[in-house]
Amino acid sequence: PDWPIDVANARNAVDGPHEFWASAYRPGHDSVHRTVRASARAAADAQLVSLDVDGGGLHAEYVGARQLRLACAALDIPPALFSAPRQTVACTHIARGSGVRAFDVSPLGGLLVAGGDDGALDVYDTEAGTHRVQLAGHLGDVTCCRFFPSGQVVLSGASDMRVKIWSAADGSNPVTLVGHTAAVTDLAIIDVGKTVLSAAKDGSVRLWSCGAAECLRTYELSQMPVNAICLATSTLAVACEDGRVLLLDLDSHQVSAEFGSIGDLPVRAVAYDAQTALLVAGRADGSVCVWLDGDQKTEFRRGQAPVSAVQLVSRQTGGTPLICVGTEDGQLYLVSLDPDPEVSEDLVAFDVDPICQIRVTPAVGQGAGRQQVWAAGQDSRVCRF
Repeated sequence: PDWPIDVANARNAVDGPHEFWASAYRPGHDSVHRTVRASARAAADAQLVSLDVDGGGLHAEYVGARQLRLACAALDIPPALFSAPRQTVACTHIARGSGVRAFDVSPLGGLLVAGGDDGALDVYDTEAGTHRVQLAGHLGDVTCCRFFPSGQVVLSGASDMRVKIWSAADGSNPVTLVGHTAAVTDLAIIDVGKTVLSAAKDGSVRLWSCGAAECLRTYELSQMPVNAICLATSTLAVACEDGRVLLLDLDSHQVSAEFGSIGDLPVRAVAYDAQTALLVAGRADGSVCVWLDGDQKTEFRRGQAPVSAVQLVSRQTGGTPLICVGTEDGQLYLVSLDPDPEVSEDLVAFDVDPICQIRVTPAVGQGAGRQQVWAAGQDSRVCRF
């Protein structure tokens, strides 16, 4: 995904040629591969960029410094928007072969925490791009992490079955929560963070008191791993390897709804919005199921690679959120549900590196249109779109 560099070089009159490849695919049809050449000419107060396709079959349109639109009439593919990152944070303390396994962005902005397979997490300054402090202490791969609402404390989980609480300022680890009997897979923080939730491959979700460093309740939900959780007010959406998605009411401590059945395709990712009652689940065959008010609204699938992450992305204009989907073959895209599922934007940065995680932060600027999307793959970078 180096096309933004070619476009920038064309705009800046760097000696060319400025070329990149574009490919179009449709199952059951021959793929179309073409070279796209970027060129620019001076206008009254701007540089007009042209994208010319060698050999035809594809149409390319320059939209902006980080965006272009591609279409392929031969495969009946309508124009699609492709966006490059607006910011890239290099996680310099994570080896390229390992890649980022888990990350989070401070709710107050300015800080990012990322972990790899060596048991350590690192805190970075997103503005300066510098390393702040290392959080070392896990004895296995870091699998998940979250900033507390203060933005100064980090919660992490790992394959060593432990949940740890860290200071993002000095790297100290005052609390370690022990009780899971298999790798921790996901985390959620309740309100200001007096209590937290952890999910694990032991099929349980645990509720912890941070102050007392003890388990308050264990929810035994499955005989197979719990792969992901998503907290929305007092409801926890739970993605199970056994094929089910559960809604757990934390007030009554009961499962209030169950979607799918044991033996269905494994559910690897989940997102839930309590306000709109929109529930989204990503499965191992690459499909994404969507429920609204308890009824299955739709299902879509873009490819066969398993879904590794999903997030709901709010629009500045309101309405039904967009669905951001990440897959194990490096696809990262936004889907609109108005009225039927349609890919509205491809976020391009990761080649075929699996998307490990997606986070969203508030939109910046009046014309942003949607929340910002952060994502990471196995190339030791976290990208903001």
